[in-house]
Amino acid sequence: MSMTTDEQNTINNPAMAYSPYNGPDARSQYYGSTYPQPTIQVQIPRLATNQVYYPNNGSCQGPAIHNYPAAEPPYIPQQQNYPAQAAPLPPTPTSVNANANTPTGLSVQSPAKANPPLNCQMLLLSLAEEYFAAAHGQGSMLALARREVEMEKYYKLIATGLGCLEAVLKNWRLEPHREAVVRLRYATILYEETENVMEAETALSKGILVCERHRLVDLKYNMQHLLARIMFTTNARAALKFLDGVIQDVEAYKHLRWIYAFRFLRVSLSLDLASHQDTVAALTHLKLIAGVSKNHGHHAIFATASTLEALTHLRHSSSLESIEQAQRALAAARSIQMDSLLARVPQLAALTYFVDLCCSLQNFDPAQATLKMQNMQAFLDPAIEDSHWTTDGRFSVPITQGDLPQASKLHADIVRTDLEGSLALELNWLPKEDIYALAYLLSGATVSYLNASDGRKGEKFLKEGIRMLGGKLYNNTLQVYLIFALCARTEWPAARFRLSQVKETLSDLGTHAPEPLALLSHYLQGVIHQGTGDLASALSIFQTSSLALPSATNLTPRSQVLLDLSILSALNTILILRPPTHPQHSLLAPLLSALSPLCLSNPSKSLQSAYYLILATTHPAGIVRTKQYLQSALQAAKQTANTQLTCITLNFMSAKFFKGVVGGQAEKSARASLSLAMKGGDRLWWSVADGVLGDTVFATTTLICGFCALLVCQHRKSSPPLSNILYLTQSSTTPSAI
Repeated sequence: MSMTTDEQNTINNPAMAYSPYNGPDARSQYYGSTYPQPTIQVQIPRLATNQVYYPNNGSCQGPAIHNYPAAEPPYIPQQQNYPAQAAPLPPTPTSVNANANTPTGLSVQSPAKANPPLNCQMLLLSLAEEYFAAAHGQGSMLALARREVEMEKYYKLIATGLGCLEAVLKNWRLEPHREAVVRLRYATILYEETENVMEAETALSKGILVCERHRLVDLKYNMQHLLARIMFTTNARAALKFLDGVIQDVEAYKHLRWIYAFRFLRVSLSLDLASHQDTVAALTHLKLIAGVSKNHGHHAIFATASTLEALTHLRHSSSLESIEQAQRALAAARSIQMDSLLARVPQLAALTYFVDLCCSLQNFDPAQATLKMQNMQAFLDPAIEDSHWTTDGRFSVPITQGDLPQASKLHADIVRTDLEGSLALELNWLPKEDIYALAYLLSGATVSYLNASDGRKGEKFLKEGIRMLGGKLYNNTLQVYLIFALCARTEWPAARFRLSQVKETLSDLGTHAPEPLALLSHYLQGVIHQGTGDLASALSIFQTSSLALPSATNLTPRSQVLLDLSILSALNTILILRPPTHPQHSLLAPLLSALSPLCLSNPSKSLQSAYYLILATTHPAGIVRTKQYLQSALQAAKQTANTQLTCITLNFMSAKFFKGVVGGQAEKSARASLSLAMKGGDRLWWSVADGVLGDTVFATTTLICGFCALLVCQHRKSSPPLSNILYLTQSSTTPSAI
């Protein structure tokens, strides 16, 4: 008998493996094409012997060809004459008709089909993926609950899956491509789920040798990409040096897609180090990516590199120069926004809106920031439902049209083909919920200056973002912004409650807590103590080394957030030390001298306004110098639409220059202060402004009454008692009780 087409294909392709699963497996991307169905090939050559063929790629039994004895023909008695009977039953499916050499009417029973041998190799690989899927299915709940029993079960599932992969690597001699894929998968799980860094590096080193020996280029680059990330966890500088060498090799072979992949990785690792040298290196690589992609017409890659360059400028510094460079990079990214490939990357457009809004926030332009916030919200509402927006935060940046080589299709972690068949670079960002939460955070920060007068819209934005994030670490960032908003309107109990939640999370993180978040919570603790009257506790917090001003001999660069926190702590310290009777009043003058260059060079207009206001209230100067300080403080506060600082400045001006003065200007200044205090929702300064206005009105009323009494006396041609005149004079200059 001749073999069927399936039989011939199976013999010609012995690399096909038996799968214990009935049907294609969704995890076949890790280990090759879809698993074939278990097949049994039967040949019956002239009824002599039956040969059954099984694929022998990793099977647990012996040779692929098994010989079975021919089936004995069934006994059929000689034909005799019988009475008429019913029609005989049709032959069974297992019988075959005789050929020309077989007597007429003789049938032969075919042998029973034997069970194929168990393919242990593919069984272990499939079981490993089943264990990983089961563990990852409960990973998000475990991260929130952190119950010991569930955590132990999770680790057991991961360890069992790793054991299956390790057994395959040790007990079978795999074909080169499959061995490389299994080693890459094994090293990936070790890197993501365990601390066995050395074992992961060993597996990748062996896999890279296999790829070089058999010219598996894409798998080799995948392994080198992962190896650089693993090395970065133990020795950052060695990882960057290794990555620079890989980039040189890739550029020599002109593999453009991997040039982009490795340079983007270099940028990401450099930004994690956060030093000035590494930030400059990251900007250099981004500009190189932009140059290469622009020359080859890869517009989506060019837009990505330009947007990340703008983000890096903002992260590096808050100076006007950095903001201008960021806006220039954004303009370059938006110059090609009409390209059709960019429509497939809504995440990139969202990042562009975020960075653009941050530029306005850093530039302290409230009107422009409000307009950009509205544009961002109008874009996100329909774009978040785009089919290209995945829930896990991964997105593809199209490079060009055309399919990838077969190796990249089988294991597409970094470079892959997207849904439209284009060559694409795979990147990781934030999930959908985190994108929305980030939009709420930026919206809350944008309208925070109008929080009290705009129905507390800023607090509503922040609370909605907190609700969406749940127990994630980013939740604490929104909590900190909300605490600032609560402190601005003297809601001390609510602020203290929110701060206790943040501190509980930070205590759970221990040494892994982000430094800016820890310092922000520490500073807010001092603000709450100062606002509730516990000045000793507040002063002890503001004078800690973590919030101290940088010394002139300390050349270590600090981030803008940490520098601003140290300036704010010094300003609060001055307010506490200002009374001459304070034991540490002697520290006031040196502190003011140290603050002068830091505040005047700071890009924040609100910080400059607060500094000028403190100079006017504490610095011993004449009336002219005090008026100049107050004028500078008032101008800076108006530029940033800071109603609280404007209210404080006007109240001090009324108390300093219009105390006991009767006139329209004094009453106008007092009423403006009260209006701003009511608009800002600050009950403390509301009562102060009310008292200043009461003093002014009382002085005016008293003077009017005294003048009327004098007129009456003159009309009667008599003089009022001297005691009444003295009383009216003293009352016009005595502040009323609050």
